Amino acid sequence: MQNKNVSRLPKDAGIAIGPILFVVAILGILAAAIAAGSGSFTGSSASESSKTKAAALIDMGQNLKVGVDRMLGLGYDGGTTSGTSIDINPVNTSGDDDLFSPSGGGISAPSVAMANTPSTDRWNYSRHIVTNMGSATATTGRDLTAFIRIAATVCNQVNVKVVGAPATLDVTTNVNYAADAGNLATDEDGNWAPALAGQMTGCFKNTASAPWDGYWYYQVLAIQ
Repeated sequence: MQNKNVSRLPKDAGIAIGPILFVVAILGILAAAIAAGSGSFTGSSASESSKTKAAALIDMGQNLKVGVDRMLGLGYDGGTTSGTSIDINPVNTSGDDDLFSPSGGGISAPSVAMANTPSTDRWNYSRHIVTNMGSATATTGRDLTAFIRIAATVCNQVNVKVVGAPATLDVTTNVNYAADAGNLATDEDGNWAPALAGQMTGCFKNTASAPWDGYWYYQVLAIQ
């Protein structure tokens, strides 16, 4: 005989676990999507930072050239031959022959914030024979050029903007430091990167040994 006092489970018992499992699955998918999106955002931020730095460097280089052009118009030597009369020392800011003087070049010294190591890297100025740039030769004079060491990722973004392709450009030109930031470094003949022939601005990988190795942004300031 059946015991009529035994209670039975309702027919819909256990159905509530279905929605719960569904919610848990949705939360798992959302967590995975957020994690993936976070990684993508980090990569995108790094890329945008390199692009921003590249654009800032190009603007600084153009500003330097504007100052040099102004001094050339005032009759000063552009530094394409030995013994430039333009004073490019950033601490000299009052003379008519100073690039960074209101009465000289009329510009401010460029920031080092975009350098590879801002605490130690600085702008350097040297005379180089840039391929397909004027008539510069070892005997007639070289092109006055500004340089600063930058990160490889920023270097590629510079070349995307000015050359049209990201390039790790090897060049054997030895970018020298002078003892003083305001003195022109030794004339350099080097082998200019073919992809940068005729380019007023760009970036290359210097294959010279330390401390001249690394990636360098450059801007030609005066053509021989």
